[in-house]
Amino acid sequence: MNHVVTEKKSWTGSMGSAASIMLGLFLLFASSSALAEHFHYFVDVETHFAVNQHNQITALDISWVYDEKMSALMKKRNANLKALGQATMNDLRRAHYFTNVKFNGKPVKTGVVRSFNLQEFTQNGKTALQLDFTLPLQRPINMQGKNKLSWTFADPAGVGILVYYTPKNILLGPVLKKHCKADMKENENAQHGDPEQLLSLECAI
Repeated sequence: MNHVVTEKKSWTGSMGSAASIMLGLFLLFASSSALAEHFHYFVDVETHFAVNQHNQITALDISWVYDEKMSALMKKRNANLKALGQATMNDLRRAHYFTNVKFNGKPVKTGVVRSFNLQEFTQNGKTALQLDFTLPLQRPINMQGKNKLSWTFADPAGVGILVYYTPKNILLGPVLKKHCKADMKENENAQHGDPEQLLSLECAI
């Protein structure tokens, strides 16, 4: 599925308790012989880097488009998109949002997602869910000088497959576009639950 950028109607969700939608889906899969042990769903990823006036990266604005089958299963569990989005984010928080970030090879701590939006769209007769969220960094990353930011997306359970279907889905603002180069490589040594792609941003500001 080609990634579709739609108008983001963001709302702020409270990270309180909610039913575990993803866990419910996994239980549904486990009870179905048709879905058995080889079920996978695919997510089309898009990322934009939030940069402050000091050329520091403060957050990752992330957009995921779930494939048609997974979107249908998610809606089957809860047709209310606001409640579904809240429950999904609660689950993702426990899994660190499937995201790993490093700066010059050292792990970067991320914060709690407060702003997110789950919406439905239809294109070419196919309907899918798009989840947009902002993943803040606990501390801004100073990109001054020569630096390398790397990141991956992976579901440790190996059920979700998260990929950029095109390098154009790594969106850079004016400053980063001028001074940085994004790279996307397939993870040839990926095992079950490992990221499918290795992403990096090398800058000389």
